[in-house]
Amino acid sequence: MMDPAIAFTGLVVGMLVGLTGIGGGALMTPFLILVLGTRPVVAVGTDLVYGAVTKIAGSILHWKQGTVDLALARRLAVASVPAGLAAVLVLRLIPDSASADAAVRRALGVVLLLVALLMLVRVLGAMPHELPARVRERLQGRGTPIVGGLVGALVGFTSVGSGALLVPFLLYVFPLNAATIVGTDVFHAALLLSATAAGHAQGGFVDWGLAANLLVGSIPGVAVGSWMAPRVPARALRVVLACLLLASGYQLL
Repeated sequence: MMDPAIAFTGLVVGMLVGLTGIGGGALMTPFLILVLGTRPVVAVGTDLVYGAVTKIAGSILHWKQGTVDLALARRLAVASVPAGLAAVLVLRLIPDSASADAAVRRALGVVLLLVALLMLVRVLGAMPHELPARVRERLQGRGTPIVGGLVGALVGFTSVGSGALLVPFLLYVFPLNAATIVGTDVFHAALLLSATAAGHAQGGFVDWGLAANLLVGSIPGVAVGSWMAPRVPARALRVVLACLLLASGYQLL
């Protein structure tokens, strides 16, 4: 049965994702835990299902536009998908639900603080404009699957990281245009989130009714937010969201 309040939440989060490009997990998962009182493990699994559907839809659009670097997405997924499934397995092996929830809550708090700090650094222009050639070459080589594995593990455990952490890495390391960076990230996220969502679903960590209600609002929300993006002061909005993520991360620790 549709819950208008939850659908409206999906609408708001979808708009913020469209406006800022921040991954839905960084916004939705803490909301589910702190506001709706959802169990942390279930919040992660539900958000992964919600995110997988939206990323699959987005990846199809990017595929048709030709803005996906398949070779790069494959290199990331070869490491990220197994790492994400391993993180899900770790959660399932924790002997009691209270311990699993506590572990997810703390890990999510740390990741949100990291994402918020990274956002503030980027907004303030404190990041280097270009990496040294030697560092870039190493990251393009062995560094890419390593980063993919780290992101996969974080996504499997917290649902956060596929966009908020991976996009800055791709932007600084690979000489691709912005559209291809976004398209490749969305395509890779569709693979990673689908795999980890399936793992959480198999473990019984998904509230299907909640996920459906969120999708009802988020799909039009992303479209509205994307339309509004050129018309609002994105810098100020990112600062506000970074502060919100800092507060959420602190509360989750």
